[in-house]
Amino acid sequence: MFKKRLITLSIFFIAITPYLLQAGQCPDTQYESGFKKDKPIVAVPEAIKVAGPIFPGGKVVCHISFDLESGTKNLLHRVETGKLNGVLYRFYYTDGSGSVQGLSNNELDVMKDKYDGNWNLRCKQAGISDAHYCAMSRASLLIGVTGDSSYFIHVGNDHFPGSTIALRVDKLPAVTAPADPGLSQKQQVDLLAAMNKGDSVLVRYVEWPHESNIDRAISLFGYNSALQIITEMNRIIE
Repeated sequence: MFKKRLITLSIFFIAITPYLLQAGQCPDTQYESGFKKDKPIVAVPEAIKVAGPIFPGGKVVCHISFDLESGTKNLLHRVETGKLNGVLYRFYYTDGSGSVQGLSNNELDVMKDKYDGNWNLRCKQAGISDAHYCAMSRASLLIGVTGDSSYFIHVGNDHFPGSTIALRVDKLPAVTAPADPGLSQKQQVDLLAAMNKGDSVLVRYVEWPHESNIDRAISLFGYNSALQIITEMNRIIE
C-alpha cells in the first residue's frame, strides 16, 4: 500500500513539474475571468524555454484561464510585456505569438487600436524536422527569420498567376519581382536595410481571381523592435 502511494505521488509530481517550473519563473499571476478554482492548473508547453524576461525592463506574468475546449482544467501561459526602444510589445512564451506597437498612439489594445495598426508576431516549428521560424506581419507584409538568422519577405497571398509584387520604402525606387518565386536574397537584404531607416513602405500585389493591383501603405513605426524580438525568439527556440 505504501509503495503504491509512493508511485502515485511520483506520478503526481512528474505531472505538475512543468507547472512548478513555469510558475517559479513567474513572479506575478493574473487570473482571467473564466478561471475555475475547483479545476487543476496545467502549464501549456513552451517553445521559448527561458526564465525571462528576455528583454531588459520586460515583465513576465502568468496568465491563468479556463480551458473551454477540454472543460476539465485551467491553462497557464507565460506572457512577457514591456517596451523595447520605446515601443510597446507583448508575446507568449508558448508559441511566440503577440504584438508590437505599430503606431505612435497605439496601446496594444484590441478595442482601442486601429485595425492592422500593430505588428503581429508568431513562431512556427515543424514536428518532423524541428525546423522553425519566427515572423512579424502587418497588412499584406510578412517578414520572417529562420535557421541561423536567414531573413525572408513575403507580400500578399493567393497571387494571380504570372503577376508581380512590388515594395517601395519612402521615396526610394520601387523593388519589383515575380510573385513566384518572389524577391531575390539581395533584394530582401536591401529592403530590410531600407526599412530599418524608413518611415513607411508601400506594398503592391495582385490577388486571385481579381487581376488588379492591391496597394497597401504600412507605417514602419515599431519595425526595428519587432525585428529584434523575432530574431531573438528564433535564436532561443531549439
